[in-house]
Amino acid sequence: MFLLNIALEKLTLHNLFSFFFEILFQPSLEVANALKHILQVIENGYMLTCIHLRMGQNPSNPLDDRFEARDLTVEDIIDFLNRTNLRKMRHTRLFAASDSEQALLKIVSQFSNQTITISGPILHIDRPANLNDLGRGFLKVVIDFYALGECDTSILTPSGFSGLANRRRIEPYRNLFKYDVVNRRIERCHDIYEYGKQPKTVGVLSYCRVIFNCSSREM
Repeated sequence: MFLLNIALEKLTLHNLFSFFFEILFQPSLEVANALKHILQVIENGYMLTCIHLRMGQNPSNPLDDRFEARDLTVEDIIDFLNRTNLRKMRHTRLFAASDSEQALLKIVSQFSNQTITISGPILHIDRPANLNDLGRGFLKVVIDFYALGECDTSILTPSGFSGLANRRRIEPYRNLFKYDVVNRRIERCHDIYEYGKQPKTVGVLSYCRVIFNCSSREM
């Protein structure tokens, strides 16, 4: 989606972000080359389901904040994917990004024939633990960000990173799900502007409004 061929009269409040992002920020050749495989998967007719797992402090990010409530996040999302019969969807590929190598390994082990990941060191940009991998780690972050904007379906944990990446989608609320940490469930996000009156939100109130600007609906 590097160049958006959208007529100006068809622009909406929701795709203005992606439109101006593509104008103002062009990916480097290195980033574009790294994304070729994922874009080719989409061009070949596969649906791309994306998962972003923001786990907090872990062996991959020892300087990060600790999010104890998210310890079972990966298992809950794997259970959700199994209930949607992902393994039987031959024309679906799974892109996974995370701040935890351990979380990614769990996803890959469950869906080894369908999962796509970006290789490279995992880096928390604000709290890098290893300055030697700063360049390669930052490159992976940028590639992950672009890839998360190419999804047909997005399943996201609370994170400003993936919330903004999701805004690159031309239809950011289509097949958008978030993980409710408090209640350990997957919720579908709806655009609050679809309604004349803003509906009552369910859980993670400030996160849902600020990052997604949406209303949650219990699955």
